[in-house]
Amino acid sequence: MDSVLDIQVGGNHYKDLQMQPIVLITKANCDFIQGCIIKYISRYKNKNGKQDIEKCIHYAQLAIELLPDEKNYLNIGLGYSYIKANSLNHYQSDIIIATLQRDFLLVIRSCKALIKSEY
Repeated sequence: MDSVLDIQVGGNHYKDLQMQPIVLITKANCDFIQGCIIKYISRYKNKNGKQDIEKCIHYAQLAIELLPDEKNYLNIGLGYSYIKANSLNHYQSDIIIATLQRDFLLVIRSCKALIKSEY
């Protein structure tokens, strides 16, 4: 029987990844905002480009305003496994690890550097 991970409604931008964002998000016990940042930065090259990076910035700003200011260093190893499995670039890597650590100011800075680099 096929896995539900083999099914994607509306494209292949997650299904074609070696490890899908939902796997990292679930196994790392990410909150909603962290999950959104991880999925948008993972797909930006294959879906909405700059707009997906801008969404990451917006979610990081929401996190700064709405979430308690606490750092989390759990599941960093899983984050690096995800990055390696999907051959993500150094900007994506920085953004994902900063997201897992709840360092949302670094997420914003890295997203802006990525936009400047690619657009």
